[in-house]
Amino acid sequence: MKIEDIEKKSLEYAKTATPSCVFGDFDKYAIADSFEHGANWRINSVWHEVSEQPERNRIYLAQLGDSAFDTFYDSVNWVKFSRGVNMQRWAYVEDLLPNKQEK
Repeated sequence: MKIEDIEKKSLEYAKTATPSCVFGDFDKYAIADSFEHGANWRINSVWHEVSEQPERNRIYLAQLGDSAFDTFYDSVNWVKFSRGVNMQRWAYVEDLLPNKQEK
């Protein structure tokens, strides 16, 4: 995920959320709510539905069943493979790593 994607999403959220103001300062609960919302968005934004096939030759992490995870590199027959391992969702490994980009 690129820093531009995060900035864009934060601006979209800012248009819908109106934090309360107490004595000229933002309410700490509104700030905490915004932080939590952003963190949850970031975590969930990297996961893909099984109906979406990953790009070839990219490493991805797959959730298998309710609690097992494994990494894969490629699959020839996506539909047969994803059903065979009981895949629930998947994410590119690079999207799960910390963002080292400088602004």
